[in-house]
Amino acid sequence: MRLFTQFLCLSLLLLSNSLSAASVWKVSKGEQHFYLAGTVHLLSKSDYPLPAAYDTAFNASTHLLFETDLNVLTSPAGLTKMMQQNTYSDGKTLEQVLSPAVYQQLKTYATERNVPIAAISQFKPGFAAMMLASVEMQRLGTAETGVDMHYMQLGQQQNKSIAGLETIDEHLAVLDGMNQLDPDLTISSTLDDMHKVADQLAEMKQAWRSGDATKLEQLFIGDLKEVPQLYDILLVKRNHAWLPQLQALSSNETTLVLVGALHLAGEDGLLQLLQQQGYSLSQLTE
Repeated sequence: MRLFTQFLCLSLLLLSNSLSAASVWKVSKGEQHFYLAGTVHLLSKSDYPLPAAYDTAFNASTHLLFETDLNVLTSPAGLTKMMQQNTYSDGKTLEQVLSPAVYQQLKTYATERNVPIAAISQFKPGFAAMMLASVEMQRLGTAETGVDMHYMQLGQQQNKSIAGLETIDEHLAVLDGMNQLDPDLTISSTLDDMHKVADQLAEMKQAWRSGDATKLEQLFIGDLKEVPQLYDILLVKRNHAWLPQLQALSSNETTLVLVGALHLAGEDGLLQLLQQQGYSLSQLTE
């Protein structure tokens, strides 16, 4: 079981440069239509330009809908709130939460990566795991601006309407749910799988850029399901909460919905849920 996959998938799914399809769909039912795009939250500079299908959907849309309002999330108040909710405030640290063996494993990794252990041990387990993933992404050169922020910035420049499917509190509740998992399992699994990151990225690249939701399901959904509580928190509950909002989108304006690529895959993914509601899906190509 690769618990690290859960934390990695919150951060990134990278690109290749040879396939013609893309993780962008035109979703239609009656007079209503909108675009649904799978995103990656972190990229490397070499991953740009993105597939042309993204610009096609963006240019055709007047409204952008993200997982949450990135303007709020990345504001000083939003970042402060995120840090406060994921940092121990009672003097506790991961040294007190983890078993001695797992904490030693964490210290060893931090030393190898020249990261002060205090910079990690102040965080709660789920958030600490994401920080560890970020450290590894930076080492691999894949911690640059992702799809979401790229199009938020373009949307602001072009005065497009921008909103989120979740409030910031709902969005941060996902991290809180990750913090509730077994601390030793969360940290040890993350550290154990660090050496697999480069190979995992290679698999992710082709599946994401080609819009191969079936491949993404094969690669990652099975691992997520091995931790049912996290699978439910990370994907199932959110997808089902978003579905009515997508169904309620206006038919008088075109919306581009941008969510993490794993939200599209599997039996609980948005592609399947929308089809069950009678929507037609047409995958865009470059």
